[in-house]
Amino acid sequence: MAPVHQDHYKNLDQQADDLISIKKFVPEDQIFANADSLELKPYILNNLKTYSHQQVMGWKIIDIKSQINGLSFKMTKNNQILTLKSQLIGRHLIGSLALVVALADRFGLDQKTIEQAVSQTKPFEHRMEPYELNGATIIDDTYNGNLEGVRAGLVLLKELKFKRKIYVTPGLVDQGKKSHEIHFLIGRLIARAQPDRVILMNNSTTPFIREGLIKEFFKGEIMIEKEPLKFYQNLNLMVTKGDLVLLQNDWPDNYS
Repeated sequence: MAPVHQDHYKNLDQQADDLISIKKFVPEDQIFANADSLELKPYILNNLKTYSHQQVMGWKIIDIKSQINGLSFKMTKNNQILTLKSQLIGRHLIGSLALVVALADRFGLDQKTIEQAVSQTKPFEHRMEPYELNGATIIDDTYNGNLEGVRAGLVLLKELKFKRKIYVTPGLVDQGKKSHEIHFLIGRLIARAQPDRVILMNNSTTPFIREGLIKEFFKGEIMIEKEPLKFYQNLNLMVTKGDLVLLQNDWPDNYS
């Protein structure tokens, strides 16, 4: 869970009620809540099962490696060991992958089938999708996102080793009355990830993100881009070999 559609929800409690209303239709012993979700944690009841990047359904998750070309990890339970590799990127996906693996095992799939299936998982378009451009590595995460997605992307940005790191965002839409608070936090989270350059698309959220960056004593370069379309069209002119560029979130034309 993350603050979304805050122009319509009165508060996070109301949003959480919507999510947890699944209990009206699905038996509680068949519901799994994401224990890695910071915003969801306060709403997870004791009688709901959980999954995370550490455990699921009695399986322990170990030896996690997060790289630009994918994820690898092992799952152990009793004397069974599964060695798993995925083309998906970002530690935030470990828990979800592990849950699928645990369910596949419960449904009777054999080890080879499970490991092969996980190896074929890959990013959807514009969702943490890496590609090469002029020797630089671009992570396209421009599908409209949320605060949890921003957190996940910045964790990845910080842990990957590249010559220069660039973070690009227009901010988030549909944050309602929480827009200032959330974008101030995003600014602080960006600063903690320590990119060399931050490029903000000029809109109503820009001052709030910049405020957060300054509050967190960001030491890199801050650029405000007034022509987003031109920027994306000419991205190849702005990067060089050894760069890592994370493009996060979208800003539809009906927002200012």
